[in-house]
Amino acid sequence: MRILYDATPLLMRSAGVKNYHHSLLSQLMLLIWPHEITLFPYLDELTPNHNERSNYSTLETYRGLGAVLASNYLRLPTAKRAVQGADVFHVTPHLWHPPEGPVLTSMVHDPTPLLMPEVHTASNVRYFEHFAANVLPRLDAMIVPSYAVKNDLMELCGVEEERISVVMHGVDEDFFEATPAQREVSRTQYGLPDRYILFVGSMEPRKNLSGLLEAFASLPEKTQRSFPLVIVGATGWRNQEIRDEIGKNPNVKVIGYVSRELLPAVYEQCSLFVFPSHYEGFGMPVLEAMAAGAPVITSNASALPEVIGDTGITIDPEDSAALATSMAKILDDPQNAALMGSAARQRARRFTWERCALETKHFFEMIAESTER
Repeated sequence: MRILYDATPLLMRSAGVKNYHHSLLSQLMLLIWPHEITLFPYLDELTPNHNERSNYSTLETYRGLGAVLASNYLRLPTAKRAVQGADVFHVTPHLWHPPEGPVLTSMVHDPTPLLMPEVHTASNVRYFEHFAANVLPRLDAMIVPSYAVKNDLMELCGVEEERISVVMHGVDEDFFEATPAQREVSRTQYGLPDRYILFVGSMEPRKNLSGLLEAFASLPEKTQRSFPLVIVGATGWRNQEIRDEIGKNPNVKVIGYVSRELLPAVYEQCSLFVFPSHYEGFGMPVLEAMAAGAPVITSNASALPEVIGDTGITIDPEDSAALATSMAKILDDPQNAALMGSAARQRARRFTWERCALETKHFFEMIAESTER
């Protein structure tokens, strides 16, 4: 079986979605035998991952994105040529007109552009609306990262249950233990305090930074000074009010992107990780923090309880008072925080990219077999 895998996200600046595709492909390409996997558009091999830019050269990036845009807007047969000889085409929402022929599959990360369009850019909404209306009905099968997404797709888009397979993400091994050099360099490079509360994610409305900032501001002044809030992640969008709130509190520190090499140390050294997102299809920052042994508070919404299990605290993302109470409870009890972190790290061991790759391989085999009957 030959699988053509749409790796368009690797040509873009991105964090969560791009990390998923790169980490999965790193394992899948090792384990796919006796099958074959090739990358669309016109990518010969997997290269090192970079969140802040394309993973490929300028020429390869323009050539690949040009092929996608030519197919989307000009209806040129760039994708049609690529699928020749393929048995399965695993697409992303970036490709608007997948050609007829091979079995068509996709990973659907989450339906928030339909559920919560107000928290997305117009471009994100436009792309997913097109995908939901024109590509989703054509899929022979799809992978989702959680049962929350599966249920939402069934309810929101009318997708039949038998077309959806849940394959949860993995976490890279290096998140389980940072090196002494990583700890030292991260503290120096990012000016990390000795103790801090950590948030990792793009600065956008869906992540509920406004709720976190409100909860943090309600903590006693001494607690805020002792445990500053450190915000890591991309600039995001629709966040002027959030930025205004940040500017009012000298105990909030925004450090933007953290290099992938130093991110495990930033997680590991925090006193508490807080992620009160309104909706996540999976919630990779929560799993990364768990692997690093951080005590975690997250939302009781969407997929996040599936990730954290009973190893942390879940709260209603709309209840900033409950969030503040939970934060104070953990910060005031370092012994319990350490126990929570240990339990979280143990649970995170269940989430490996090897398992994710093997389940994805089985998904491709299963759908290819079922469509042959």
